[in-house]
Amino acid sequence: MCRQYIKGDNAIVLAVTPANADLATSDALRIAREVDPTGDRTIGVLTKVDIMDKGTDCREILLGKSLRLKHGWVAVVNRGQADINKKMTMVDARGKEQEFFKGMDQYRDLENTGTDYLSKKLSTHLINEITRKLPEIQGYIDKTIHDYQSQLKALGHDVTGNRGKMLHLILTICQKVEKAFNKIVDGGEGGGERVLEVFDVKLKEAIHKLPFDKILTLKNVRNTINEADGYQPHIIAPEAGYRRLIEDGLTLLRDPSARAVEQTHQILKSIVTQAINQVTELQRFVNLKSEILAHSAVTLDRLKESSEATVRTLVDMEGSYLSANFFREIVAAESFSYDPSRPKPQFVTLNGEILLEKRYDGLSAADAHLARISDHVSAYLQIVRSQLLATVPKAVVHCTVVPAKDNLLAELQEEVAGKEEDQLRRLLNENEEVARQRDSLQKRLTLMERAAREIMAFRV
Repeated sequence: MCRQYIKGDNAIVLAVTPANADLATSDALRIAREVDPTGDRTIGVLTKVDIMDKGTDCREILLGKSLRLKHGWVAVVNRGQADINKKMTMVDARGKEQEFFKGMDQYRDLENTGTDYLSKKLSTHLINEITRKLPEIQGYIDKTIHDYQSQLKALGHDVTGNRGKMLHLILTICQKVEKAFNKIVDGGEGGGERVLEVFDVKLKEAIHKLPFDKILTLKNVRNTINEADGYQPHIIAPEAGYRRLIEDGLTLLRDPSARAVEQTHQILKSIVTQAINQVTELQRFVNLKSEILAHSAVTLDRLKESSEATVRTLVDMEGSYLSANFFREIVAAESFSYDPSRPKPQFVTLNGEILLEKRYDGLSAADAHLARISDHVSAYLQIVRSQLLATVPKAVVHCTVVPAKDNLLAELQEEVAGKEEDQLRRLLNENEEVARQRDSLQKRLTLMERAAREIMAFRV
């Protein structure tokens, strides 16, 4: 426990050790060296000098010839248990202590003995340390005064004045919240970086983990084509089956896209809270803070709905119109009449395989036909997947992030502009905790200013 009190740089360490014990194993010296390895703060104190073994003394230590300390050693003799039982006073104890040192040849000529000397040494050392630390203390006090003044300024004074002044204050606070919001969104960690993570990591992972393989199994391809054909089997290519397989794949893409909108929405809501907490002067106005939170939530909810509709449209568009040229190019490239001088299109399946390099050896003619259809659909869905990975983030940013930066509190500011004076005053009803905090800061500032004056007087 003692280490906790002496580890600070401003503490003076008294390494108290019995003179009749082995100083080499002194716990006091060991701990003192741990917290004060240079010895700048340590003063050695030897006790029980009067009960050392006959023929031994601590003169060499007091002279600094043995176990040397930078600030030396002081020998003292305290009251024993018998003295305490006899109710010996401290004055009598000090007198008895002086008689002991003056009566011993080993200590008579030494000045660093006795509790009175220790007291004077400590006082002198303390004054020297304070004098040495004065510039640092002065700097600390000046900085603290400046910090308290800044905090008081941020908390502000009691809100008084006419409607114009109150309206100006509210609009100024709203603008600061919007500015803080935009700064966090445009910033790195905790803001724009989290939004980017939704697009580059979470959306990508979610889309790549979709169970397309279940849709593209030979069994499912066969069943889907048969169901799509109904009573009239296809003649050449199962176009209805192709469309249904692609629509099933597109259905899977809806949830991850919608989830990206929701995740971005939640991030922006958390950024609003961060921005509000950064505007110090807002913390005193509970009602205004609640209004800003409520209007921000309404704005973000409306933008979320717009973003959801746009993203849903992006996915639905892919199912509304299929790019026939894609399948025509595949059919042409797979035909024997394809011009060898033309490079074949490098379509890639969802698994990353080059479509036109795939072989179906070992499969029956029927299974090879189904596997080829599965790969065609896979390559088409790969194109759609890549497009959505690029367009969904654009849609979310365009429909949610950018409008939020531009008009987060626009409706609140318009609403406030039409409020009467008493309504504005209710918005600026100050939090009682802020008032208490201001009073506390003012008291501490007064104490620090007094300390600064006293230090100046001491230095003079």
